[in-house]
Amino acid sequence: MNKNVYEIIKEKEIHPNFYAKSGNVYIIGDKKEKYALKLKTNNYDIYKYLISRDFVHFPENLSNKIDNYDLSKFILDQDIPEEERLHDYIEILAILHHKTGYKRQIDLDEIKKDYEKMDNEIKDASKYYYDFNEMADKETFFSPSHYLLVRNISLFYNLLNYAKKTLDSWYINILKEKSIDVSLIHNNPNINHLLVSNNRYLISWDKSCFDNPINDIEKFFRKYYNTFSLEMVLDWYTHINKINKLNLDLLLIHLAIPKIISFSSNEYENTKLVSEEITFLKKIHEYVVKRVK
Repeated sequence: MNKNVYEIIKEKEIHPNFYAKSGNVYIIGDKKEKYALKLKTNNYDIYKYLISRDFVHFPENLSNKIDNYDLSKFILDQDIPEEERLHDYIEILAILHHKTGYKRQIDLDEIKKDYEKMDNEIKDASKYYYDFNEMADKETFFSPSHYLLVRNISLFYNLLNYAKKTLDSWYINILKEKSIDVSLIHNNPNINHLLVSNNRYLISWDKSCFDNPINDIEKFFRKYYNTFSLEMVLDWYTHINKINKLNLDLLLIHLAIPKIISFSSNEYENTKLVSEEITFLKKIHEYVVKRVK
C-alpha cells in the first residue's frame, strides 16, 4: 500500500515542528532530528549492499525493505565552491567503483552488440557530417551556425576517424579477455547530489545499477565539461581507482563520436548547439592528442 506523508510520520513516531518540500523530497523536523523523505522509491537493497562493501558515503537509511519510500536523516549541506564540489563528486564516484567493483565473465554476444552499436553510431555521424559539408559547399551565403560548423569540420572528421580506429582495436583486444569490469554506478550525475557535512554523502540512488564504471565518468564529463579538462577529471578519478587501457579506450570512443546536430528555424539556438558541441569535442581532442603522442 502506498502511504502518504502523514501515515509515514505517524508510523515512524515523528512529531514534526518543521515541514518543507524541495523538489520531490519532503524535509521534516522534530525536536531531535530532521529527516528527508522521498515517496514511491525504495533503495533499501542498494544501501544494504553499500554497507556490505564498506561504502559509507550516503545518509543513514531509516526505511525498511517493504516500505514504498526512502526515509533518511537530513544532511545540512555546507556551502563550498563549485569546483571543490565537482572534485569531491569525482572522488566519491571513484571510491564507489573501487569498493563495489568486480570482474564479470565476458559475454561475447553482448560485446558484439556493443561493437555494432558504436560502429553504427560512427557511420551515421560520419555520413551526416560528410553530407552536411557537401551541402554547405553549395551554399552561397552561410548562416552563422553553418559557417561555424564548416570552419571546424576537420575536428569532427579527426575524432570520427579516431573513434573508428580505436573501436576496431578495442574489439580485437576485448575478445581476448575472459572478464570485464563491473561496479555499482550512481548513474545520476549532478553536483547537487553530493552533500558535504561531517562526511561527504551521495544521494539520489534511484537510477543506480551495475554496469561498467566508465558510464558514470562519461555522463559526468558530458554535463560538466565546461568546468574542467578531461585530463584533470581522469587524474582525480585514477588517483583512487585505476582505469585499464580497454576501458579508457571505450570511454574515449563514446566521447569522441560527435552528436548529430538537429538544426531548427531558430538560428540563435542552432549556433549555440554547434558552439557547445565544438567546445566539448575540443576538450576530447586535446586529451586524445596528448595520449597519442
